[in-house]
Amino acid sequence: MCHAVAVDQVTGTIVFAGAAVGLLILLRRLSRPVDAAALEPGQAAIDPEPEGEPPAQSLRVRSHYFRSFDSEAGPPDPDCFHDEVFLELENSESGDAWTSSYFVGTPSGIAQLMKDEGWDEMFGTDLLIVRRFDRELILQSLLDRINEQYEITPEPPRDRYLG
Repeated sequence: MCHAVAVDQVTGTIVFAGAAVGLLILLRRLSRPVDAAALEPGQAAIDPEPEGEPPAQSLRVRSHYFRSFDSEAGPPDPDCFHDEVFLELENSESGDAWTSSYFVGTPSGIAQLMKDEGWDEMFGTDLLIVRRFDRELILQSLLDRINEQYEITPEPPRDRYLG
């Protein structure tokens, strides 16, 4: 009888270990990216962005202005400035429009502001630091950042086996 119990325990251990390995293999297989060529007819696949082309941007800058200086003329010293820029944005798909503001400056301009204000540190979530004033660079950088933050990606197709 003791010999039969030992055989049952060994068999149970082997079955348990086999089931664990099988589950591990199944989970690894399910976590792999789906190859579009391996999909069965009728299954949908998400089309990747064409290589070499940037994703289409649905937001555009309708107008903009800086708080302290004219956008065309720029700051008195393009290598040392800090200011708030206001962007009137429009979603070209929905037609919705709104205004957002961002703090923009050069490292030396921000250092000067901190010195003038007596600050030892500065936090900012809507902050863009540039080497020198370049209106087109500033506007495009902010627009790219906003598009990244609010990008809506399509939901991946559901696996018919997992629901």
